[in-house]
Amino acid sequence: MNRPGLRLNQFMGIVVGLVGALMTANFWPDIRTAVGGWVGTILWGIALGGLFGSMDSMHMVGRLITRGENHALNTLVGLVAPFSLIGALLMLLKLAR
Repeated sequence: MNRPGLRLNQFMGIVVGLVGALMTANFWPDIRTAVGGWVGTILWGIALGGLFGSMDSMHMVGRLITRGENHALNTLVGLVAPFSLIGALLMLLKLAR
């Protein structure tokens, strides 16, 4: 995919993720409080929307980690890597307290 097409997909994913997150937080206040209020809802909606908008290029992130040419494995690793990093950072924060 070319760079302008990828940017358009990411932008559309961000918009859809933001609207979806705001609707979800409005209907389920428990989710809104779990992610840090309205600000956390907006940030998570934008982040997840951008991630899902760039699904076509996630295999490149996985290829940097695995150094292999398996497209399916690289896509899976590319999707799991950001969440693993977030989980590791959350564990470090918990240990620091």
